[in-house]
Amino acid sequence: MNQKLKQSTEWKATGPILIGVIALFILVGVLGVWSVQARISGAVIASGMIQVESKRQVLEHLQGGVVEDLLVKDGDIVSAGDVVLRFDDKKLQSELAIIEGQLFELLARKSRLQAERDGLSILPAPEFLLAEAAKDLAVQALIDGQQRLFEARADTLTQSSEQIGEQIKQSINQITGAKAQLSALQTQNVLINSELEAAESLFEKGLSPASRVSELKREQARLAGEIGKLTASVAQLRGKIAALKIEQIALTTRLREEAISSLRDLQFQEVDLVQRRLSTLETLSRTELRAPVSGVIYDSQVFALQSVISPAEPIMYIIPQDQPMIVSARVEPIDIDQTYIGQNASLRFAAFDQRMTPEVLGQVTKISADVLTDQTSGIAYYEIEIIPKEGEMHKLNGQILLPGMPVEAFIKTEDRSPLNYLAKPLTDYFTRAFRGS
Repeated sequence: MNQKLKQSTEWKATGPILIGVIALFILVGVLGVWSVQARISGAVIASGMIQVESKRQVLEHLQGGVVEDLLVKDGDIVSAGDVVLRFDDKKLQSELAIIEGQLFELLARKSRLQAERDGLSILPAPEFLLAEAAKDLAVQALIDGQQRLFEARADTLTQSSEQIGEQIKQSINQITGAKAQLSALQTQNVLINSELEAAESLFEKGLSPASRVSELKREQARLAGEIGKLTASVAQLRGKIAALKIEQIALTTRLREEAISSLRDLQFQEVDLVQRRLSTLETLSRTELRAPVSGVIYDSQVFALQSVISPAEPIMYIIPQDQPMIVSARVEPIDIDQTYIGQNASLRFAAFDQRMTPEVLGQVTKISADVLTDQTSGIAYYEIEIIPKEGEMHKLNGQILLPGMPVEAFIKTEDRSPLNYLAKPLTDYFTRAFRGS
């Protein structure tokens, strides 16, 4: 009986120990299997802020100027294309009026010279000039003035040509008269020659006095002189006619040459005036500052009329509205090897109550090509962009997100076992230790 009591006592002492050892082995086994088979998701933690796909737009002006009208203030909502500010354009309008006056006068003069060059009856004014003339009586007056000048010069040319034509007719008539006289003299010369032959024959026979023969010879010589004089006169008149015809042709030629020369000079002036006009019109088109995108006016630097704006100086900003939201976050260089485009991420908005606001799922869409450095702290980082997945923003229950709000991003990495998490620090340590030795 004592032996049975002793065995019972030993069992009571070793039983719990055995059960504990078995439980320990089971626990170790379960933990071992769990540490190998289980998978725990890792994450790269990145801090960032909310941005919109189109970042804030700065409004500035190339030339600057004096503010004539300010139409918005901070907080106002504007649509793309709305005028937010006007500059004083009086000086530009005055410059444009001077340039256009010179240009329109030049174009009207050019039309008149082209008509003179080409022998036209009306001015070939360009469509642009005619369109301006339809709107402005002063431009029409320029065209009318050049038309009258063209007609006056054409009349002068016609009159000069007609005068030369009359001189040619007179010379032709003189030639006709001279030819008639020449014909009569030639007839007289034939008769004198016949009488002279008869007188010489009678003189040789002693039937006619010598004085008669001498008289006929003198008359023959006179007629020969008259005939020569008239022949020379006809030749001179013909030369005069040729010269007059050349002069008549030269009138038109000279007018065209003058027109061509003047057109050549006007060409350079026209190019200069056209360029100056286009430049002034372009500057005038920028006297109205318009919103490039729809959004909210922010940080306006203009508070009163007649303020002077310097060229390329920021005037105000527009925060775009109704644009897709993105999260711009910074990843430490040591974690960039675990980050890639298309990677899933969870977004937590620090400005909201974390108990009431669920996490929003997103996806990495952009990673900077190189490391960046914060100019203030000197910390190096990679910039990434995360876009919330479709339908995820509804989880916020209408809470308003504004650009600049802080966001904490948890970028999901590959799943690893618990054993891998526990062993990695040791393996990394020994790897460095062995390399160091």
